[in-house]
Amino acid sequence: MFLKKSNFFSKISVKILLWYSAIFISNAIFLFLLAYFIVSATLRDKETTSISLEMEKILLDIQKYGLSNIDKHISHKEKEDFVIEILFKNKPLYVSENFKKLELGNKIIENIKSKKKFFTINLDDKTFKFQIYQATSYTIVVGKNVASTEELLEKFREIFFGMILFTMLLGIIGGLIALRKILLPIKSITQTAQYIINTGKLNERIKVENTQDELYDLSVIINKMLDKIEVLVKSLKETIDNVAHDLRTPLTRIKITSELALSEQSKLNPKDALLSCLDESDKILTLLNAIVDISQIETGSLKLNIERIQLKKLIDDVIDLYDYVIEEHNINLSVKCNENIYIYGDFNRLRQALSNLMDNAIKYNKPNGKISIKALEINDKICLFIRDTGIGIDAKDLPYIFERLYRADKSRSKQGLGLGLSLVKAIIKAHEAKIKVKSKLTCGTIFCIIFQH
Repeated sequence: MFLKKSNFFSKISVKILLWYSAIFISNAIFLFLLAYFIVSATLRDKETTSISLEMEKILLDIQKYGLSNIDKHISHKEKEDFVIEILFKNKPLYVSENFKKLELGNKIIENIKSKKKFFTINLDDKTFKFQIYQATSYTIVVGKNVASTEELLEKFREIFFGMILFTMLLGIIGGLIALRKILLPIKSITQTAQYIINTGKLNERIKVENTQDELYDLSVIINKMLDKIEVLVKSLKETIDNVAHDLRTPLTRIKITSELALSEQSKLNPKDALLSCLDESDKILTLLNAIVDISQIETGSLKLNIERIQLKKLIDDVIDLYDYVIEEHNINLSVKCNENIYIYGDFNRLRQALSNLMDNAIKYNKPNGKISIKALEINDKICLFIRDTGIGIDAKDLPYIFERLYRADKSRSKQGLGLGLSLVKAIIKAHEAKIKVKSKLTCGTIFCIIFQH
């Protein structure tokens, strides 16, 4: 039971509600108390002022008409509104009728002796406030019934306590409404996270309202994090599927070759068997390296060594790698690139991308075919065109040639892993560049890489 209570009060929603209600109610109580004291002080000050003014009038009348004639100059209204007693040498000289009815006894004498200027006496349901003025030979006592003021203040106090209860209820209700509004994004985050945990679907996202507050920023960051996780997981799944798909053939060949080499009845030369296994192992290694490179580039985990590169030097470097193969296939190669054209990028990665395009241009070209490489500056962009006169690509295959393990050559008459163009696109994209392709069957293919200047 205690544990449940402890867990209840440890919830952030309960803490916020308690803090909000406490601050709201305490501020309301402070304002009500302030209003009460201002009203109370104003009303009581008004009563005190009216008694003091009456006292001053009586003193002026005594100075003007004398002490013995003072009763003639106290008006009927004054006699009704105030209770008045004038003592001469501690003996009553003048006592108003309403003063006599109060039957104060020795209470006035006691307060005179205490030398208090103002004092209050409660009689049954009435409250009187008095002022005393003491001269050498006489004493004046002026009082007023302030019960109406006290009753007003009492009603105010009752209203005040009623308002406190209403304020407490209002504070709790307001706190709940505010709490629901504040915690709605947190609830959305929790529900989204729980949904992903339960279903494993990483495409779910937090519903974000454009409130531009801290919880809005948190929701946006979590959604970006989920985007990154989804890409990583998707890349991992695709990598596993692709590896399983393309490893089966070389591994099967290695297994069959090894079994034949170990068979006593086989006439297969062990050295030839090892060379075959080594060749298949190289294919597996090439496949794995290509998949890892694509995954690292796409997920942004591969760091590029960005530098200023002379495009002509990059092209020449790639051509040098394929110089022997180009000559062997009797392909006519033409290059047009100004030496003043520079780009920014990772030299080795860009060479890897261009090498794959060059490899395809040679592999799928016709006998005595042509390859042309041309670099142009167009509208503050650098466009690199690689054109061949090969067999071309069918229109229905063009949208998919950059996907992993996609082979337009379904018969697999040409060697390849189906990863070259996906690796090219990944490298180009990592350099914030674009690659476009235009092709026609039997007429050849044009690849265009567009770099920012």
